[in-house]
Amino acid sequence: MDWASPARPVGQHAHNLALVSRLIADDGPVSRAELAQRSGLTKTTVTQLTGELLDAGLVRELGTARHGGPGRPATHLVVNVLGPVGIGMQIEADHVAGCLVDLTGRVRDRAVRRIDDPDGGPGVAVKAAEPVLRRLLASADARDSVVAGIAVGVPGRVDGQRRVDSVELGWVRVPLASLLTRRLEMLSGGIIPVEAHDGFRLAALAERWFGGADPTRPLVTVAGESSLGVGVIDGPGWERGYSGPLGHVRVRRGGDRCHCGARGCLDTAAGPRFLLRVSDSGAPVLSRLRGGESRMRALTRNPEASAVLRRAASALGDALAGLLVAHSSASVVLGGHLAPLGSGFAEQVAAALDRRLPDGAPAVTTSSLRGDAVALAAGGTVTRRLIENPARWLAS
Repeated sequence: MDWASPARPVGQHAHNLALVSRLIADDGPVSRAELAQRSGLTKTTVTQLTGELLDAGLVRELGTARHGGPGRPATHLVVNVLGPVGIGMQIEADHVAGCLVDLTGRVRDRAVRRIDDPDGGPGVAVKAAEPVLRRLLASADARDSVVAGIAVGVPGRVDGQRRVDSVELGWVRVPLASLLTRRLEMLSGGIIPVEAHDGFRLAALAERWFGGADPTRPLVTVAGESSLGVGVIDGPGWERGYSGPLGHVRVRRGGDRCHCGARGCLDTAAGPRFLLRVSDSGAPVLSRLRGGESRMRALTRNPEASAVLRRAASALGDALAGLLVAHSSASVVLGGHLAPLGSGFAEQVAAALDRRLPDGAPAVTTSSLRGDAVALAAGGTVTRRLIENPARWLAS
């Protein structure tokens, strides 16, 4: 649907409400007269629609602007930073992270809870999620903000029935959204919508929304805390794209045994588990939020590890080359455990791709986002839907 112009006549109200909401989000502070000019709607219609958005708490008035001409001074509108919020969560093998995100995309609070038993199954993960949810629900309540929804990212696939399959977590067809919904009913006394998402896709959205990735180019993000995955955004809209477990692409014939049971997977040459063992063979494998980031940075300063990193960059080039043939104009961002390896490793990956791609390597950079980027993007999916489909929020 084209949200850049007025609709006629089916779904007209919902469409035009979304049009005005998005203009305020993109162009605010903006006056009603400016909204009418940019939307093609009448001033009367804009006044009615902005009144609904104000009543719903999605936008707010800033007050009157300076005015030197005839007529009444204009009142400007912006997205309401004190309006509804979204909670984003990130479930990894050793921790649960959460972010409270407002309508502008700003993080209002963060929380992390460790998981001491990585093999404990979904019940252990949901139990670890409870204190994170308590903290963020309390923060929303302190701000007098309504929690519009909760989105959770996991390192695996989510099917149409919201069931999760994750090799890294050892989950098969786990109804994660339903489990969290039941837990929330006990915590909040009400029902808050819960959605589960592929964490690798959320990592790509995090780079597009919060990491400064060029919105006009396709984006390929490689990320992961315990296994490498890829998320691709191939258009301007955030609903378009795909993702998958890149770490289990076979890049070496034979090779070491992977966590998935196969041999020669990318994870055995460039995955987080492998690189963290190289950094300190006697230490447990940890995610970035539990000390893994400092160990990865130390790896880049270890001369004995330089050959390991070259081989890792080469293996990553093997895994990405076929994908990038179809996305020759894409930019590549290395996130997750690869981000702390820095620009030197990104240059090695670019060199490996340059040897494999007929049109040369795309731009390859490392992410500047924190270890809870998946949780941040998850929260962003909740708040962006409020801006892009306010009629649904008003109807609830």
